[in-house]
Amino acid sequence: MSKRDIIVFLFKWKYSLIGYLIFVVAVVTVFVYLMPQKYEATASVLVESNRAPIMRTDLVPGSGLDQIGVLNSEVAIIQSRTVLAAAVDKIPAGEKPEPSDMDLALAALHDWMVDLGLSESMTERESRIKGLEDGLDVGLLPSSQVIQITLKGKNPKMMAELVNAVTESYIDQHLKVFSAAGSAALLRQQLDRLGRDLDVRRKELKAYKQQASVLAMADTQRALVNLQSELTLNINKAHNDLAELQTRYGAKHVKVKLAKEKLGRLQTELQETVQKLRHLEAQEGRIREMDLGIGSIEKSYQDYQKRYEDQRLDSLSNPQVVNVRVIEYASVPTRPKHSRIFYIVLAFGGGIVLSVGIALIREYFDHRVTDPDTVARILGVPTLGSIARV
Repeated sequence: MSKRDIIVFLFKWKYSLIGYLIFVVAVVTVFVYLMPQKYEATASVLVESNRAPIMRTDLVPGSGLDQIGVLNSEVAIIQSRTVLAAAVDKIPAGEKPEPSDMDLALAALHDWMVDLGLSESMTERESRIKGLEDGLDVGLLPSSQVIQITLKGKNPKMMAELVNAVTESYIDQHLKVFSAAGSAALLRQQLDRLGRDLDVRRKELKAYKQQASVLAMADTQRALVNLQSELTLNINKAHNDLAELQTRYGAKHVKVKLAKEKLGRLQTELQETVQKLRHLEAQEGRIREMDLGIGSIEKSYQDYQKRYEDQRLDSLSNPQVVNVRVIEYASVPTRPKHSRIFYIVLAFGGGIVLSVGIALIREYFDHRVTDPDTVARILGVPTLGSIARV
């Protein structure tokens, strides 16, 4: 497309371009002056990720999450409903400003949606918490350990108070999350429970060993093993003797019958010996299992005892020594984030883009012939003359 084509295009659609531009700018200007201006209050918090959240012996700097993980955890605490609800409770609602026509229209639309069941009816407190959840912006400054807490709204003083309340509530919640308060008492209860369980297991093991006669168990097992070997040899010898007698006297001879009875007694005695050995092995397995259970409880008891001692030391530490510092509290903004002129300038730029886009679309779908050269090229005959628009 040449410069001439561009100039022709602009002159062809000049009224459309100007009309769309004026329309967009006018609509945005009216909207900007009808809507109340929004102010932005910001507080900054420093999180030292290379330090423990509070002065505790069980939290070693650098042993947990990386820097981004620590900062994201703190952001999640700030955005938690517990922190936001505490901030709302700290700041009274105060007198509401005179609602604008837009506010009244939005309120009527919300009531209509509630009546239809498309939205939920909320108390004033819940509505403030919901508004804080939707409007609060918590972000990390690039290449730093600073978290910025930002809130936009129509009332500059209220926005600053809410941001500062959120900051203070966040620090309180941070202390509660990482504090060791009450942990020592809980560990003491666990220690007492494990101690009682350990005593019961030891008594059970002692009673079982007495019942099973553990002191004579090893001797009994050796004797039974020797007896099993001896019976196995005797059974083999009895099998040979029986075969020899059957060959010599036949199956119905008295000596053959006596040999069979002897072989049966030996086999019965061998089975009883094997059953006794199995019973002894089961008792040994039960004792080993009880010993392992006691050993596991003893290890847990020692671990809890160490943690209990650590928590006792933690309870003597200063819980206010934290890794979070408020760099700057939010001050009452004196001017809105963006002036009305800013939005009007944006509307002017957007209107130009929109009007040119619409004109391009209309040009693409416009198949009318508007110049003599195009007529001559299409029809293949020379142009004798043209009549201007009357």
